[in-house]
Amino acid sequence: MTKYNINKEIKKSACLIIPIFEDVSLDDFSKNLDKDLSKFVAKVFANKDFEAKKKQLSFFYTDSEKYERVLLIGLGKEKDLTTKNYKEIVGSAFLFAQNKKYSKLNFVLVDALLKKFEVKKLAVETVVAIEIATYAYDEFKTKKEDKVVRLEEVNFLGSFEKNVLKNLQKGIEEGLVIAEGVNFARHLGNIPPTVMTPSYLANEALQLQKENKNIKTKVLSEKEIEKLGMGCLLAVGRGSKHETKFIIVEYFGTDKNKKPSVIVGKGITFDSGGLSLKPGDYMVDMKFDMLGAASVLGTIKTLAALKVKKNIVALIPAAENMPGGDSYRPDDILQAMNGATVEIKNTDAEGRLILADALCYAGKYNPKEVIDLATLTGACMSALGLEKSGLFTPEENISEKMLSLGEETGENLWRLPLGEEYSEAMKSEVADIKNIGGVGGERYGTASTAAAFLQFFTQNKDTGEKNYPWAHIDLASAIYGSKGKAHIRAGANGFGVQVLVEYLRS
Repeated sequence: MTKYNINKEIKKSACLIIPIFEDVSLDDFSKNLDKDLSKFVAKVFANKDFEAKKKQLSFFYTDSEKYERVLLIGLGKEKDLTTKNYKEIVGSAFLFAQNKKYSKLNFVLVDALLKKFEVKKLAVETVVAIEIATYAYDEFKTKKEDKVVRLEEVNFLGSFEKNVLKNLQKGIEEGLVIAEGVNFARHLGNIPPTVMTPSYLANEALQLQKENKNIKTKVLSEKEIEKLGMGCLLAVGRGSKHETKFIIVEYFGTDKNKKPSVIVGKGITFDSGGLSLKPGDYMVDMKFDMLGAASVLGTIKTLAALKVKKNIVALIPAAENMPGGDSYRPDDILQAMNGATVEIKNTDAEGRLILADALCYAGKYNPKEVIDLATLTGACMSALGLEKSGLFTPEENISEKMLSLGEETGENLWRLPLGEEYSEAMKSEVADIKNIGGVGGERYGTASTAAAFLQFFTQNKDTGEKNYPWAHIDLASAIYGSKGKAHIRAGANGFGVQVLVEYLRS
């Protein structure tokens, strides 16, 4: 983990990073910089080598012994700067510096940023942005020169009053905890599927209880899953040689009689599509089909480390969806834990099946609320792209709070519809419900029909009354493609951890 310091004066480091607003007077920055550096920045602006446009980076060498290299980063206009943009701008600067193999960096916390954001929040989001940007999964690189240089030290620079210093320090400490949870989720997601099996995922969950005495983990075997009547979960994993698991992680931060919030994560450790085999191009990146589970584990790890005074339960159905002699088939009819029957139209719609049993199990806790996370549909990616994830819930209070916190943390959500037409589309001629359906056509509205399938298992199957308040997040933006972005490397990005942490602890 990176060491963070707060200093008044510039410390010797590989590079000095200075964020600047496009429309804030340079006099504001001179308060945080010495005279020579202020003159240097003013000269750069005068020559229009740098104009502080949003996400603009300009790198310079200087004659100074204190700051041989300076990286100016543009924040754009003050009124337009969002948390998401700020994190991406900071992340891109630190990733740029890390790629130049700099391990010690100075970052100026200019007064304009302290006015824009509450002090503790500024520190939290800055640290999270830095840690996310500089994380790399390079365990399988065999040449030392190909491995990423780890960031060792960051010095936050500025003349801060006592109360500001105190809040900055608190924010740094909290930011490190949150970033560790996000990067833990990313790490789990980036592990190749030869290693990341349901048993491996279960062992990672068991490790959490060794780290924190307030966490209790239980892993159910296939025999125990069968006793519970989880026919959907068992069916999905039948084609794989790796045993299916059901993982229960409990954190009790307050009176155990108080209702817990339950978070459920889809744990398909690899998705071939089963007998409804995916085309080759679509099978790439299917190691990421357990990112719902990864984010759920990262969330409960973070909440426990922050000693949040809430009760949280994480449920993870974990299986590998593979073709084999015992694979479940299209036309099969499965029975879920609540006794409902499911007609299988396509074995590649497997995530909703394993979540169905987990949502039934969640009712055992008489929960305050249940939130599930899943890389569930390509349709959500088509609708929203890779910058937002889809939020489905019939609960207005959950929606408002989640959408607001998504904006505040930079993990943006967009509410997508549920309703009668989507539920009707999932009715089966031969069973209680089928596992795929569309509204007006097989491929229409399928992110919402998938959510409607899940909603069915949050209700009493006979009366239709809800068992508990529920929300579903379809993780459309949980990964970045093969090239990554300026502020983050390719692979899993840990989406969902920070917004869930803020939601569950507030």
